[in-house]
Amino acid sequence: MVKKYKKSILVAIRAWLCLILALLIIFGVSYYKMLPVIKRYAESVAETVMLNSANEAVISVLDNECVTYDEIAKLSRAEDGTVRSLEIDAYKINNLKSRISNEIAKIINDREEYKVSIPIGSFFNTPYTTGIGPQIPFKMQMTTTAFVDFTHEFRSAGINQVLHLIHIKIKIHGSFITAWYTGSIEVETTAIAAQTVIVGTTPDAFTNVIEEVDDNTAGLINDYGALAGE
Repeated sequence: MVKKYKKSILVAIRAWLCLILALLIIFGVSYYKMLPVIKRYAESVAETVMLNSANEAVISVLDNECVTYDEIAKLSRAEDGTVRSLEIDAYKINNLKSRISNEIAKIINDREEYKVSIPIGSFFNTPYTTGIGPQIPFKMQMTTTAFVDFTHEFRSAGINQVLHLIHIKIKIHGSFITAWYTGSIEVETTAIAAQTVIVGTTPDAFTNVIEEVDDNTAGLINDYGALAGE
């Protein structure tokens, strides 16, 4: 009886070990197939969260600060209206950079976790089932670091008119943790902080040079001033 009892215990232990091993193998295969899908969905959600947070932060800060072009840039003109210089307010720019960066971090960190929902059909790696079936929810946590910078650009807006744009360039580096996966992602976005059209003195006449392919006519013209009335 004792031997039979010990033998039955050993059989039961072996059966349980085989079952556990089988479950581990199934879990490993499932994890291997599910990981790329989880990664893709998690990165997509993280990218959307960071871009939306950046846009929300820019709108919030610019609205609260009532930012206008004249507060950021100062034009100096001569008595005849000619633009002499353009000065950027460094203190205002640095303050906005700090405010926007802090606001992005605040918006993202205010939520302790985010939700990643993946349709069960997306795990079967076939276009016929992708996006089909009940949603499997995963929780995701994020930490981010935002880098904010200001740049400006001049664009031609007509004869003796220049469009001056002041851009906010934002780069966000984020790390996220979700079920069975830890990753990182970096996004960049640009917003316009302010813009204006700078108008100078309109010339009495001008020359328009049209080049053909492989033509360098404009490069050979050193002085094409024209006299009004001629």
